[in-house]
Amino acid sequence: MTENTKTLGIRLNIKDKEELSKYLNRESAEALLRQIKRGEITLTRKGVVMERVNTISESVNTCENCPYMNNELNMEKFDEVCRCKGIDRQKALDKCVSMLWR
Repeated sequence: MTENTKTLGIRLNIKDKEELSKYLNRESAEALLRQIKRGEITLTRKGVVMERVNTISESVNTCENCPYMNNELNMEKFDEVCRCKGIDRQKALDKCVSMLWR
């Protein structure tokens, strides 16, 4: 710990703390703060209020060498699980991405 950092502590019910700690860590708290500073969200006693959505698009290189267009991922197992579970592939992929962001 440096002189530029302090610990933030709140008292919670044990079960609530265990559940919240799955999602809230330093990175997620810093991300929340960035969204607050940009005016995207407001935190209230009742929860998060969405103020605006960041719609700024980043340019993507769509030429042949673009890593996003020419990836060679083996998606066979992913597709198999989605078929067996009856899950929409896009929804499953979105869930995977959100889990990685946490």
